[in-house]
Amino acid sequence: MIKTPVTYTVATSEIYTPTQLPQNEQDTRPHQFRDRLHLLRQLIRFGLVGGMNTLIDLLALNGLLFLFPTTSTPMLLAYNSLAYSLGAVNSFLLNKYWTFRQRQRTTGGEVVRFVITTLLGIGGSNVIIWLVSNALRPLLVNTTLWANASKVLAIFGTVLVSYLGMRFWVFINKSQKEKVMYNMYVFPMKIQCAWLKIRQTGKSPQQ
Repeated sequence: MIKTPVTYTVATSEIYTPTQLPQNEQDTRPHQFRDRLHLLRQLIRFGLVGGMNTLIDLLALNGLLFLFPTTSTPMLLAYNSLAYSLGAVNSFLLNKYWTFRQRQRTTGGEVVRFVITTLLGIGGSNVIIWLVSNALRPLLVNTTLWANASKVLAIFGTVLVSYLGMRFWVFINKSQKEKVMYNMYVFPMKIQCAWLKIRQTGKSPQQ
């Protein structure tokens, strides 16, 4: 018995190639470098603002420790919550108008999102401080050193959560939302193009 090859006819209009991606996708390719540079500058600004927030945070914490010395972890958590909140006020103003270049008026929803992000940051910071302070208590006799060592580790532990919350939730504008939705549309198109190319050539596009 001789098997004859089976051929399939596919309308060319139904096959999407990389050149048939949406026009917006083609237009954005020359701007990828500019977008990455913009992101780098944004990260630098966020780092500078974070440094100022940390300074305010540490000054407030050490001021409370100077006025009301304590070796109690619950009291240290209370001091940390207050100090973190003071730094958060500075964070909101500078990140909104400088880091993320928001020019529209502050909305109630924006404030609510910021408060929620700040509360999550305080919660995460307090958890880290509680764990670290209990671990360091037998090692560090000096109260100030003990509190500050715990605080610094907590700062490193919460900086990523703070940045992601600010950038993708608190200070996201209409154009950024549209860009996210656009990428959600384009990504499946790219997968479809790659899959069809594999079917047509019988090998990976990278080969």
